Amino acid sequence: MKSFSSSVVPPVPASPPPARSPGDQLTFRRLRRGDIVVLAVRGEADAFTLSLWRQKVRDAVDRATTGGGALIVDTTRLGFLSLRTLEALAADAAGYRRDGVEICLVTGNQRLARLAGTDPRTASLPIRSTVVAAVTVLRPRREAAVRTPRRLRAPHITRDQPGVDRPTCPAGDIAPGHGTGFADTAIDAAVPRHR
Repeated sequence: MKSFSSSVVPPVPASPPPARSPGDQLTFRRLRRGDIVVLAVRGEADAFTLSLWRQKVRDAVDRATTGGGALIVDTTRLGFLSLRTLEALAADAAGYRRDGVEICLVTGNQRLARLAGTDPRTASLPIRSTVVAAVTVLRPRREAAVRTPRRLRAPHITRDQPGVDRPTCPAGDIAPGHGTGFADTAIDAAVPRHR
């Protein structure tokens, strides 16, 4: 019989932990709300996922540019949002705003919203508590930007009086009356007078 020796058994090499990717920690879902793109984010946004975050925001901005020019980043289901990621979003939003795309952040975390509002690096980023509030803020801005402002000029109105040099005046001005004792106000269209 063989005696049991106290020899040391070599340890089994541990397999390396599976490689983690930013996509395992952070997921994105792109939706449309009318002409506005909504990017819903879940997971944890930190320095590890920052490159994925910026890529997904860039892709959503490309979609927003073709649609209406507005993007809402919904982080209400985010477990963690780092200040560095928030700063990156604010910097990207400022750059995209110059290109005509508005970005609004939605978060239910009031403390984060207050902190972002007081920090000069993130203060210019619009933050709302719900997607509906963000849509309400962005829609009037988009509609105002889409409309081309027309310069309205009041038409000139000619008084119809025989023997008078037919003076003209812009609509809304007071035109001197002729023998009535009252001043006539010029209106948008000349109305023939019955005598």
